[in-house]
Amino acid sequence: MFVATLKNKKSIYSNILSSLLVLSVALLSLFGFTSAHAVTPTAAQIEQFKKLSPTEQKNLAKQFGVKLPAGMAGGGIDAAKIETPTTIEPREVQTAKPDETSITKFAESSTKSAEFTEDTKERIVKKQLAQYGYDLFAGSPTTFAPVSDIPVPLDYVIGPGDTVVIQLYGKESSINEVTIDRQGLMQFPGIGPLAINGLNFKELRERIHEVVSEQMIGVKASVSMGALRSIRVFVLGEAYRPGSYTVSSLSTITNALFVSGGITKIGSLRHIQLKRRGKIVSELDLYDLLLRGNTQADVRLQPGDVLFIPPIGKTAGVTGEVRRPAIYELKDEKTAGELMEIAGGLLPTAFPSASRISRIRKNGDRTFVDLDLKKKQGKSVKLLDGDVLQIYSILDKLEGAVLLSGHVHRPGGFSWKEGMRFSDVVGGFNELLPNPDRRFALIHRKAGASRLAKVIRVNLVKALENKGGIDDIKLQSRDEVQVFGMAENHAVAVAGMVEQLRSEVLVGDYPNIASLSGHVKFAGEYPIFEGMTVIGLIESAGGYLPEVDMKYALLARKDISTGVTSVQNLKLTSVKDLAVVINPQDQLLVFNLNESRKELLDPVIGNLKRSSNKQLMPQYVVIQGEVRFPGEYPLYEGMTLNELVGAAGGLLESAYTASVDVSRINVGKTNQFVMENKTLSLDSQDDQTRFLLKSRDHVVVKRITDWGREVKVSLAGELKFPGVYPVSAGETLGEVISRAGGLAASADLKGAIFLRESLKEKEQVVIDRFSRQMEKDLARLGKEGVSAGDDISAAKAAGASLLSELKGTEATGRLVIDLEAIIAGDKYEDIVLQQGDRLLIPVVQQEVSILGEVQFPTSHLYDRKLNGLDYVNKSGGFSRNADGKRTYVIKRDGQVRPLKKRWLYVFSRVDKVQPGDTIVVPMDVDTVSPIIYWGRVSQILFQLASTGAALKTFGAL
Repeated sequence: MFVATLKNKKSIYSNILSSLLVLSVALLSLFGFTSAHAVTPTAAQIEQFKKLSPTEQKNLAKQFGVKLPAGMAGGGIDAAKIETPTTIEPREVQTAKPDETSITKFAESSTKSAEFTEDTKERIVKKQLAQYGYDLFAGSPTTFAPVSDIPVPLDYVIGPGDTVVIQLYGKESSINEVTIDRQGLMQFPGIGPLAINGLNFKELRERIHEVVSEQMIGVKASVSMGALRSIRVFVLGEAYRPGSYTVSSLSTITNALFVSGGITKIGSLRHIQLKRRGKIVSELDLYDLLLRGNTQADVRLQPGDVLFIPPIGKTAGVTGEVRRPAIYELKDEKTAGELMEIAGGLLPTAFPSASRISRIRKNGDRTFVDLDLKKKQGKSVKLLDGDVLQIYSILDKLEGAVLLSGHVHRPGGFSWKEGMRFSDVVGGFNELLPNPDRRFALIHRKAGASRLAKVIRVNLVKALENKGGIDDIKLQSRDEVQVFGMAENHAVAVAGMVEQLRSEVLVGDYPNIASLSGHVKFAGEYPIFEGMTVIGLIESAGGYLPEVDMKYALLARKDISTGVTSVQNLKLTSVKDLAVVINPQDQLLVFNLNESRKELLDPVIGNLKRSSNKQLMPQYVVIQGEVRFPGEYPLYEGMTLNELVGAAGGLLESAYTASVDVSRINVGKTNQFVMENKTLSLDSQDDQTRFLLKSRDHVVVKRITDWGREVKVSLAGELKFPGVYPVSAGETLGEVISRAGGLAASADLKGAIFLRESLKEKEQVVIDRFSRQMEKDLARLGKEGVSAGDDISAAKAAGASLLSELKGTEATGRLVIDLEAIIAGDKYEDIVLQQGDRLLIPVVQQEVSILGEVQFPTSHLYDRKLNGLDYVNKSGGFSRNADGKRTYVIKRDGQVRPLKKRWLYVFSRVDKVQPGDTIVVPMDVDTVSPIIYWGRVSQILFQLASTGAALKTFGAL
């Protein structure tokens, strides 16, 4: 017992403020919030905090951001006396209304029987139904803990442990908190002990007012309750966690149930007993609370009370079209009508006349009881333990209405009336979204007693422009009008209708569906409407695209009795072909003029091959050669050679029309394989149109001889009309020069340069081979050395120089020609031209060039008095490394001649040079290298350099 004045409490409060940190830790520790690093408060600190008034506890906790548990401050349950219940984890809550699809899937996977019986379905329904009311305890028990800040009821019985707050005012003023001791006495300050045990709160107040008025003149009292005592109760039976619990003295039966975690699935919700001193003092039916919100039986607990939860009693389930499908515990409910009422009643979609009870009979068999819950007799059917009441829904059908969907502003339903037309639903174009398909709308109709799907096409423009006319179709109840947009994929929009038609097809029939592939806006499958033709199918797909092949389209059709595929050729320009009626499973193929047909035709060809047999040859033909799209094509009746060429996209420009080969496979009278070959002409009208193709005919359209062989040569320089000239096969250089107007007066015939691409390639091969060989030789010189007296450094330097020049040199492909003889008409000297040949004719030249190992390599003006050595001397003579004996002249026509000519191996003379000639003095490689062919490399380099210099003059390099 503790009694303190306000003055004393302020002193304690000041002391506590001096150790804020310790007290904050104490608060956290008291209520289970202490972390691993928190400081444990002392017992004295806890006692100081407990001695504060509820208001002071709240203020202090608020100041330090600590949230006190309910019942600690302001409600006053002593922390030392309360055993905090363990929080119960949420339980799994079953689905209240099982999905029909999931039931079927479960049955198919859980039973080996091929027949999914109603008995199986009912057992699955019952298994999936949840027991009503148990999900109330699925959350934490603190959710329903009693609130300690609520006013104490007047009938609350005061007992040991309760705290009474007495405020005296008037002549004296003080606030006193008095705790009732174990003898039921209250130590009233200034008056002494008062016996109040057993009084309720109303009687306590009256008692205190009476004592104060009698013994404390001039003083009045205000009485309220402070911290309330805790009581211990027992929760036993089918509780989730049975045992002894310490709860607030304000707790009721439901509070104790939640603290213990609720009731297990085998416990009763309707017969919860409150026992006191061994006798039942009250019984709680939780259905009263859950269904009607009645808490009258939820009485307050007293110390030592026992809550006993017996096992569940009789149960019955209800599923289907009710508001709360579940398994219910029965108490006073005896009939199907009463069960339906506690399930919340029927949904608007319920069809109570076709209800059914699944029941287990006494002998263990399962049976069904049909009942009409619209009638009193059906509602009064008695229920047995384990019954499951199934209430079915109304049929999913539309009566007395018309639906509008698709490319419209306001899709939805319309009330149907007799004589209603299409225009009554689609009032005008202002009710449609922008850019509707004006040629095409559909009416989906369930026709006849069988309610099989039927599709009717509507021309939107005609129906709306001539309302009440023949195109303004009369509607029937349950019709669905579908409008399409031009940019909307029509095949996707009608996919649902296509699937419905496919699902309704009878065994042995084809679904009322046709497909369209190829060069149309929206290829795919479409429902066949009444009187659908080829043009109707094309319009259903949004029409064909630009560059469509109007002369060749195919309609593949299956015979329903044999399954054999046949093909019909169509022309999209033919009114007759466009009016061909579409049959179920027809496939229309529309082709692009500029694309291969193989991808579209392969499935059709495959069907034709698979349907062939001994009596029916595979109905396809092959065309190869000079047509736009060679390959395999379906054979149709009466197909001609000309039609096959058209199917293949027509002839190429290179086609040889005078002779076309046709190979035909025949089986002889002795069952022998016979190949018959026939030659036809596409220039012959009879062969084009009268020759009928047969199965597996192979047509080859030949190519014009030398087609595409276009030879061009280039003439440059001193000609009257230089340029690039195409030449025919076998045409010569002389003939082309004549076509070019002949030579100009300033032309140097001896200096003409003729280049050929094929020679250039060969020269480049030789240059590359010499380059690789020289690289190997240079490497060997460094490793093996040379004979004594050889200058290794000089040899390597010379070789490296040659190799560098060789790698930097490009082949020219020069061919030495005698242009004078060619112009003179010598046919033996004339040249047959090849692709890429070039002729370069310079002006008459006046210089002689000196290259190689001379003192000053340069060019000199031609002097007919001088010979080759004279020109060498004019360039300073031979250098130290020159090989004068091997000096040669590259004539301006490309020929190579030695400068000195020997006569009878004794005498020699120096050759004369001509204007445009080049004198080459090679290096004496014998003095620096044992590799003799290096001299040949030097000769090649100088020869190429001479030609290259001339080409640069023409700008050809």
